[in-house]
Amino acid sequence: MTSVDVHALALEKVGRILGPHRARTLLQAFLARAEKLALATTDDLHAFGEALGAYGGIEQAVGALLMVQAVLIETAEPPLPPRQPR
Repeated sequence: MTSVDVHALALEKVGRILGPHRARTLLQAFLARAEKLALATTDDLHAFGEALGAYGGIEQAVGALLMVQAVLIETAEPPLPPRQPR
């Protein structure tokens, strides 16, 4: 799990380039296919980026941007502390 709201981030980034209506349409189509209610993890963000790649053109470029963003979030998150034995 990440502290970043990846769902809102995806809508904002895709919406900035493709427009808010197209962003919502693409995201809802992805969520329906994935049987999810929202993007919750960087894995979800990466999968959405890959799905956008299938459209080609500008959607493919935006998908690549989302996949890079997922990696950046993962590298910026602090590692979890080691679990203490009980």
